[in-house]
Amino acid sequence: MLTHTTLLIKRSSQLLPLLLLLQLLLAALRCDGATVTWGQVNKYASTLHAQDVYLADANVNVTDVVYGTQNPEAVDAYTITAVHAYDMTPPEGDGGRALLLGGGVGQQYATVRFQRHRSVPVLHYQLVIYGVEL
Repeated sequence: MLTHTTLLIKRSSQLLPLLLLLQLLLAALRCDGATVTWGQVNKYASTLHAQDVYLADANVNVTDVVYGTQNPEAVDAYTITAVHAYDMTPPEGDGGRALLLGGGVGQQYATVRFQRHRSVPVLHYQLVIYGVEL
């Protein structure tokens, strides 16, 4: 009987890291009210696009920022290595969230959606896209 209990403890201790990993992945996908990064910036990466995103109008809660194939300012020779969305909203409020809708790391385009929560009068994010020339 004691052996069965020990085996059960071993199995539950093996499941704990998996549950923690699942929780981290779900939190990363939601990206609520925080700075979020997709990919990694290395020493060879260049800034491809930088933009401040403001949502202040009471009637506008969502905006999409498109970089790449749908944006004529994009540099086609570069491949995206990282997308940073820095939450610049004052710390007393939960500004909103940023979601990567399309493209991103390994692509030449990215679409990022910014959503403002109703509790904050102004959403302010800084979007920076990095890439390398291949």
